[in-house]
Amino acid sequence: MGGDVGRLVTIFMFFITFIWLYNYKHSLLSSRPIAQKIPEINENMKQYTMHEALLRAIKEKIPQGTNVANILMDILFIGKEAVYRRLRSEVAFTMEEAASISRHFGISLDDISGVNTLNRRPFRLNLERYTNPMDADYNQMEEVISLLNSSRSDPYTEMTSAVNVLPQTLYFNYKYISRFYMFKWLYQWNNEEPLKSLENIEIHARLEDIQKRYVEESLHIKHTCYILDNFLFQYLVNDIRYFASVRFITREDVIALKKDLLDLIDYMELIASKGSFETGNKVQFYLSSTNFDSTYSYLQTENYNVSHIRVFTLNAIVSLDTDAFLQLKNWVNTLKRLSILISESGEMQRVQFFKKQRELVNTLV
Repeated sequence: MGGDVGRLVTIFMFFITFIWLYNYKHSLLSSRPIAQKIPEINENMKQYTMHEALLRAIKEKIPQGTNVANILMDILFIGKEAVYRRLRSEVAFTMEEAASISRHFGISLDDISGVNTLNRRPFRLNLERYTNPMDADYNQMEEVISLLNSSRSDPYTEMTSAVNVLPQTLYFNYKYISRFYMFKWLYQWNNEEPLKSLENIEIHARLEDIQKRYVEESLHIKHTCYILDNFLFQYLVNDIRYFASVRFITREDVIALKKDLLDLIDYMELIASKGSFETGNKVQFYLSSTNFDSTYSYLQTENYNVSHIRVFTLNAIVSLDTDAFLQLKNWVNTLKRLSILISESGEMQRVQFFKKQRELVNTLV
């Protein structure tokens, strides 16, 4: 009897073990397809999360009431139905489409993908070639003009610059000053035998047209502020003297530069005393108590925040990154607090400053 009970217990335990092993194996087999699908599910979730973030970023960049579909059709060169499928999130943007959108709107794909801010590179070095410019160079310049033009109707736009070189918005209308800066850029950038006269500097017709339109659009900025390095004109006069002393520019060039500079000083003093450009838009001049190591600017519009640092005489480092903009704006406004307002008010300081600049320029020849 005892032997029969032992055999029954052994058979029962074997049966229980068999059932447990069967269920365990079955659970592994049934869970494998799900495990295989997890990366795919996660990837799709990530893709559509980025897609939705990109859609939100696009809508933030365009004015209210603008037809998003029409803009995307022009950017991506796809049909209306294909665009609407993307707007409804039925289809995600391809990498190429996302890149095109990023370039057009200035949207950081790093931002919307959640890349660690320590690893981001929010600034872009714009290295336009001013001698024999290519279409890519012209396109970069046209982007700036397009941005300014699109902001004409903004109720408030602001550009503030802390400058240790003459602002392009002021000197582009003066032929020989423009040519001198081009000459200096050409000499330092190309490291070639310099031209012997500013008359030999050729500014392409298309480039000259872009410069004129840039000045025109800048006059429509609602509020412009220039913070001037005390030695702004001294730096330029020193450069002119050097290149003249080594006979890289002629005496006639120096005479022409002197006239342009005196005319520019007259214009700057006029708009400083009025506190406005000929368009009626506000302009302020501050005279800094400290010197600058570079020229820092920011442009604030309804849809864009642009940071701008001048490098290589004519080129610039540019960013549309919000954090970079806020830091640069704070830096520039700190310089403003260390400066004296000489437009409208501050008449004595204004008269003394511009008188001193005329005396300096008159020492050229």
